[in-house]
Amino acid sequence: QDGRVRHLEEFRGTPFVASMIYTRCTSVCPRITADLKNLERALPAGDRARMRFVLFSLDPERDTPSALHAFAADHGLDSTRWTLLAAAPDDMRTLAAVLGVRFRPDTGGEIAHTALIAVVDRDGVVRHRQTGIGSDREPLVSAVRAVR
Repeated sequence: QDGRVRHLEEFRGTPFVASMIYTRCTSVCPRITADLKNLERALPAGDRARMRFVLFSLDPERDTPSALHAFAADHGLDSTRWTLLAAAPDDMRTLAAVLGVRFRPDTGGEIAHTALIAVVDRDGVVRHRQTGIGSDREPLVSAVRAVR
């Protein structure tokens, strides 16, 4: 989102909540983002201060730094806790597999995908996966509070 190259190694040592979105999405992605913002607000202050949120693009060819920056601004994402990234297409597919996100682009440019949210510990190990939050965010809050 800030136009510089980032490496996952930079996140080592800090637990984070991850999901995959694309900025042109009008259905699932805004909902995932809203769910994550609600999660952020629901965390006790100490957990909120140490937790980061990372959104990875499912559409790296169109999700340029300016598109990611605009998405973050439109959704009121605090850049001190939220990072939006777009990887090379092969890396994006690998990341989706590691996180457990299933996706399928269609001919109209939309991308059908799971609304998966993952909690990643400070060593980069996925400790919890959940499809969306819906009305019961307690399992996700508990998972966030448990990672160190």
